[in-house]
Amino acid sequence: MRALVLEDYGRLRWRELDPPEGEGVLLRVGACGLCGSDLSVYKGTPAMRARWRPPLVLGHEVAGVVEEGPEGWVGQRVAVHPLLSCGACPLCRGGRPNLCPHRRHVGFHLPGGFAERIRLPLGQLFPLPPSTPLWKGALAEPLAVALRALSFLGPLRGGKVLVLGAGSLGGLLAWLLRRAGAEVCLEDLNPSRVRHLVDLGLALPAGEGPGEWEAALDTVGTEASLKRAVKAVAPGGKVVAVGLGALEAPLPLQELVLGERTVQGSYTFTPQDFAEATALTAEVPEDLVARYPMEEAPEVFRALLEGRIPVPKVVLEHKEV
Repeated sequence: MRALVLEDYGRLRWRELDPPEGEGVLLRVGACGLCGSDLSVYKGTPAMRARWRPPLVLGHEVAGVVEEGPEGWVGQRVAVHPLLSCGACPLCRGGRPNLCPHRRHVGFHLPGGFAERIRLPLGQLFPLPPSTPLWKGALAEPLAVALRALSFLGPLRGGKVLVLGAGSLGGLLAWLLRRAGAEVCLEDLNPSRVRHLVDLGLALPAGEGPGEWEAALDTVGTEASLKRAVKAVAPGGKVVAVGLGALEAPLPLQELVLGERTVQGSYTFTPQDFAEATALTAEVPEDLVARYPMEEAPEVFRALLEGRIPVPKVVLEHKEV
């Protein structure tokens, strides 16, 4: 089978690999989303070099069709929950398998979805709602990340939220927040991304928000973005940190303590979050997504890094599935 292999940081190449063998369900990949973490590994950022080393087959936002599996599953269109937990540790037993110390990730520890086929345990597969296009199944993973991040905000008194980063996660957060009736402002170093989301009615134009926000979501994860988030929220406000752009990010202690501001980390999702996200995939506006043929993946990686794609979410598709 063909697979896109990250041979070294900054170098992707299509290669012929043996089809995956062994236990589990064989899935023919239909679509795979391109995540900011895929781009960070491709670039070889310090945070990602500390965790992952090539060669890797990336891709953890996966949708496909079951080719081999139990009776009743063959031909089923599914979204892939890409995080495998042990199920036995205190965190797993306590309902937080996303924090399992023995967790493994599709696309990092295990071969990912930028390939023609992958093999996974049956429990990682979530059937797509009827009539949902297969490519939309690749949105379940980032949507689950967004849903979990929003769960930490709790009820919003005034519904005024700042989102830092207008990429894949920022765009989905803006959609979910507007869907819930919140006012959203987006900030990003790429103005075309912000403009696209403003034109879709998902965010306020720059400068039209309040001076202080009730809450902020940082999808970037750098020292500058986290500091901006803490200083932007009103006293008593909350910052949810989702991005992992840096290894460390010092906090503005005076604003944090004197204003009783809260910083909450949010990491991936639980199976319950993923099930909710899978059910929502059909509703995601198509204008939030740019779709490309899978064979164009190397060029799409470069185009995203160079800021040439203003649409926040990119999905790569195998045409024959």
